[in-house]
Amino acid sequence: MACVVWELPDGQRYLVAEGLAHTPPAGAKLTGDIDWTCQGSTQQHEVDAMMDKAGVQWGSAIKWVTSRLGIRQCSSCKARELILNHAHENGWAETLKQLKETL
Repeated sequence: MACVVWELPDGQRYLVAEGLAHTPPAGAKLTGDIDWTCQGSTQQHEVDAMMDKAGVQWGSAIKWVTSRLGIRQCSSCKARELILNHAHENGWAETLKQLKETL
């Protein structure tokens, strides 16, 4: 399980386990970050292993979701799909560098 990261007005961050209902404190902002190391969470390498075992590739999974939402695939989207499908081989640093180049 992952945790969603929130930031308080004083700059402190707090984590909320995914799937838990909660009311954020006044002024708290959702950072958009996910913390894979929070207590009892599933580690990123475990998620990667589960997807590999199931034969799922990140790019193909995102393509499947976006197509179900009615979002058409553009040429940049296709490039990102291919880059993400090879993330396990290239490592996340190289993958993020390649993804940045498609924006």
